[in-house]
Amino acid sequence: MNVLLINKFFWIKGGSEAVFFGDKSLLESAGHHVIPFSMQDERNLESEYSKYFVSNIDYANGSYIGNAINASRIIFSMEARRNIRKLVSDITPDIAHFHIFQHQITPSVFAPLRKRGIPIVLTLHDLKPLCPNYMMYTEKQICERCKGRKFYNCVIHKCTKDSRSKSFINMVEMYLHYFAGYYQDVDQYIAVSQFHRSKMIEYGFPESQISYVPNCIDTSQFSPSGKDDGYALFFGRLSEEKGLRVLLDAASLCPDIPIVIAGTGPEEQNLKQAASRSGLTNIKFVGFKSGDALKDVLDRASFTIISSKLYENCPMTILESMAMRKPVIGSRIGGIPELINEGENGFLFDVGDHEGLAEKMKLLWESPSQRAEIGSRGREMVSQHFSPEKHLQQLLSVYRNVGLDV
Repeated sequence: MNVLLINKFFWIKGGSEAVFFGDKSLLESAGHHVIPFSMQDERNLESEYSKYFVSNIDYANGSYIGNAINASRIIFSMEARRNIRKLVSDITPDIAHFHIFQHQITPSVFAPLRKRGIPIVLTLHDLKPLCPNYMMYTEKQICERCKGRKFYNCVIHKCTKDSRSKSFINMVEMYLHYFAGYYQDVDQYIAVSQFHRSKMIEYGFPESQISYVPNCIDTSQFSPSGKDDGYALFFGRLSEEKGLRVLLDAASLCPDIPIVIAGTGPEEQNLKQAASRSGLTNIKFVGFKSGDALKDVLDRASFTIISSKLYENCPMTILESMAMRKPVIGSRIGGIPELINEGENGFLFDVGDHEGLAEKMKLLWESPSQRAEIGSRGREMVSQHFSPEKHLQQLLSVYRNVGLDV
């Protein structure tokens, strides 16, 4: 089977790329031929198909709406359409599986695939088909104002990077893509959490169009040493929606519990200043960690914390923590409660409730034996239910649902 696998980044930028490359590896190990389609970048992994990749465009620097041409490319990329048309004429894929593709690649590539009768599958790493800013989160709170395709709310509330102009572009993008039928053109969506699947259905997508295939974790890549150096760990992006202020408030109630924060992001300096002003000597920022360095700081932790305020999907941070036999304390929102069974492999607290978080932190801190037991159950759970082997079978089942004989 020839699988056209599409993601705008062909390097490990974040959790979505980890899933993309994981799917690529699993399909190849099962004997299938994977054809990547992505964006040019000096950080890219090597690929014989890179000649088809679209030009590099960095919209993150804020200059992307400086002229009408750049703004229009966010909505419809003629280059991407030309390149995908050339690719599918040179090589005939049996299926096109999309991951993150908006703005740099765009749904402009759907038509050439449709013309050749190639089924389209899209993994939902976020809520982009429902929300212009992907997250259903704005003005520091959950937002579902765009339900019923009321995408103009994105402009009213400046939902995209607190910018009216950027929000306007995303509003236009959503309306045009819906009127063009792009999101309806997807044969099968893959929701990696039951929560995201239920949101898609709630917003009008047919149940039959959305399959549930959670992320997976290869526990053989995690070798727990049994160390416990006595600290709680947060690792991830340091942004407002990740709820780090809640964690700082909880830290003030747990002065005896050292807390390590690994990551970087737009809130990093603000968080450091807030911790300093509050005299939180138990907080330590260690910067961005990845690969073996991340595994080391995770292996030595007592437990991990995910304090998000937005609709998380299927966070790899939780799966990675459990693979390393670490209990997880998570906020009760989005797909997080699907992964954490209260008292079994971790604990939950209500979103924004720093006292509730502090209570769960103290509970784990005061019982090393309980931490070990809960951590072992977490690893057993992800080994059984989130293994790469199970993920591959679920993925192939989706492909069969769209007509492939695999």
